[in-house]
Amino acid sequence: MFEKIQNPREIRLRLNLNQQEFWGQIGVTQSGGSRYESGRNMPKPVRELLRLVHVDQVDLKKINKGDVALISYLKLTQPALYRRLKTEASTRAPRRTRR
Repeated sequence: MFEKIQNPREIRLRLNLNQQEFWGQIGVTQSGGSRYESGRNMPKPVRELLRLVHVDQVDLKKINKGDVALISYLKLTQPALYRRLKTEASTRAPRRTRR
């Protein structure tokens, strides 16, 4: 479903964040992040959190359990509508930029 993130260090440098800032936002220690940047295999949950927070710029603090339940329900009961809304949201939603 998602392509593998090849170089988390490149993403971090592009965002102009140090390791503690970058990895801390997804609950990974600086030393753990350093190991991933050095080529250690990154677990899928860490990789997907990295993608959500640093690539897709999703603010995890704004998502709650009800949001996840609603999305899951819509995806299950109305798959065509879910796909259409997902496509529309990705093409129309403005991208946030980091300062």
